[in-house]
Amino acid sequence: MIGFAFCHGWSFDARALAPLRMALAQRLPHAANASFDLGFNCAAHLPALTPETTWIALGHSYGFAWLLQQAQPWKAAISLNGFTRFCRRPGHPQGAPARLVDAMLARLAHDPHALVQEFHLACGMPAPAPVERDQAALLAHLACLRDLNLALPACPVLALASSEDSIVPAALSHACFAQAGCTLREFSGDHTVLLREPAAAVDAIVEFTESIHA
Repeated sequence: MIGFAFCHGWSFDARALAPLRMALAQRLPHAANASFDLGFNCAAHLPALTPETTWIALGHSYGFAWLLQQAQPWKAAISLNGFTRFCRRPGHPQGAPARLVDAMLARLAHDPHALVQEFHLACGMPAPAPVERDQAALLAHLACLRDLNLALPACPVLALASSEDSIVPAALSHACFAQAGCTLREFSGDHTVLLREPAAAVDAIVEFTESIHA
């Protein structure tokens, strides 16, 4: 049996992927699913993945990179507006300058809600409610995001990107995913359009999943 392991992006929680999870369950009702929550807004939830299930990593934004770093033999990996490297580095000019993330880290120390609110709006989501946030988790994962430089896994990879994504621009998506063993597909919209309107993403995910099991 196949299963999907879902993980949300930085500063979000598992609810962000709920519309996608429900739409995918309607198309693939026999697939297992496990939803990770990194604990930015509530207690972290890191379910154990049963070894008898063939797991596919499915992460949005930073959640894709986080899943790749887990000790799990993925059957395949699916990125929604994700990346393997977020910041520029020597020889890799695509991405955000590290100083931008450093400035976000500094702001987290004194006004985490304002920073998260601005970030969600930039992603295309409504401003979040002023809930209590786990500052330590936000800091630790944002520092990890800044320093990422991952290789794609050896398994098949599907990367879904958005043409008007201001968080992960097209140039960064191509730098991370335009390579052998990876299928890169681009849709119109912002950083979270595939979460808010998941139909197109689900079509692509089902087609990809059926192809690797053919």
